Amino acid sequence: MANASIAPSLLLRALAAVVPETAAEVAAALAPHVSASEFSRSAVLLSQGERWRWALLIERGLVRMHFVRRDGREFNKNFFAEGALVCPITPAMWTAPSLFGIACIETTRVWRCDEAHFRDVLGAYGMWAPLQRELLQRLLTGKLQREHDLLALDGRRRYDAFCRRFPALAERVPLVHLATYLGLTDVSLSRLRRKD
Repeated sequence: MANASIAPSLLLRALAAVVPETAAEVAAALAPHVSASEFSRSAVLLSQGERWRWALLIERGLVRMHFVRRDGREFNKNFFAEGALVCPITPAMWTAPSLFGIACIETTRVWRCDEAHFRDVLGAYGMWAPLQRELLQRLLTGKLQREHDLLALDGRRRYDAFCRRFPALAERVPLVHLATYLGLTDVSLSRLRRKD
């Protein structure tokens, strides 16, 4: 276990990136309940069908959210890198079996807090509702943009739009994972990249 004394500053930065008015005492109240873990590439943080028990803060590394389809193939729905706060934000997400999984793309250092305790502490400071609202707005905005791109843009334009919106991720996400996110095969995405 890493030195927990760095957790308050990491927590404060992550929370303030979502809700700018987050006060340092919120992060300080959470810090004793947060622990760091190192996960190897391909490690599973959440399995599809498992209850989502943790609020996660990514200190270092890259993770993906994905669905496992009926045929056993995976379809990526999102990627999160350093500084991202990833937590269940709706009652269904914290009580029902998860509809998706979360796995590491790179070796990843994650700070974890029990999701119910995370909500309780934030709620005691009046911060859970604003955080939940902002995360839901981001989720909805991202889903609408993604749906638009999948339905209205061809593969080349979907790839270009992703590179424009997320240049750092475009460099880091492996081709096979990026292809499923973009609704392409890895062969077609490889061809698009070669044309750049």
